[in-house]
Amino acid sequence: MIELTHIPVPAAAERALLDYATAVPGAGPDDFDTLAFHPYKKIVKACLHTAQEGLCAYCETPLDADKGQVEHIKPKGGASAHPHLTFEYTNYAHGCINPKTCGQNKGAEILPIEPRVGCNSFFSISTDGSLSPTPTLLDADKQRVRETIRILGLQHPPLVLERKKMVAAVLEVKSKMPALVPLFLSTKNFRHILKRL
Repeated sequence: MIELTHIPVPAAAERALLDYATAVPGAGPDDFDTLAFHPYKKIVKACLHTAQEGLCAYCETPLDADKGQVEHIKPKGGASAHPHLTFEYTNYAHGCINPKTCGQNKGAEILPIEPRVGCNSFFSISTDGSLSPTPTLLDADKQRVRETIRILGLQHPPLVLERKKMVAAVLEVKSKMPALVPLFLSTKNFRHILKRL
């Protein structure tokens, strides 16, 4: 996952959300997908895309700037709704649209581990591309990792296969030119979780 900080909030996103709040006072979850919010959401998505360096916040696959969705990390609806966070930039992530993974798979569930600072310390990645809890974690934290992997569909076979290919590439660079690994990773998919190798 990408370790999102959202600090400081990009000026363009802050301005867009403030302008929308002024234009539509009392807006709630039902207003998020309206045509009225669309131009503001486009600005927010562009800011998220830049901050996330073009990767999905959850699976770390590449996203075009105009693709994907503005994902609510804490859901705006459902049984665990946080409607007060519907228009909060700090609750947003740019996520891919795949019914088997990420926000589409998550739906309205609460993530035990969110894409925040330190989140990747909970995960281990193996040479076959699969994710698992870091072995030194307490049992309760291991369960949180397994639940997060399930909710986000991070063991979806095509995703695991792509991670496996990148693991092999990183290990090859590491064996031949270890000093170049940070540079190699700096532009690759899965670069945040691959730092766990």
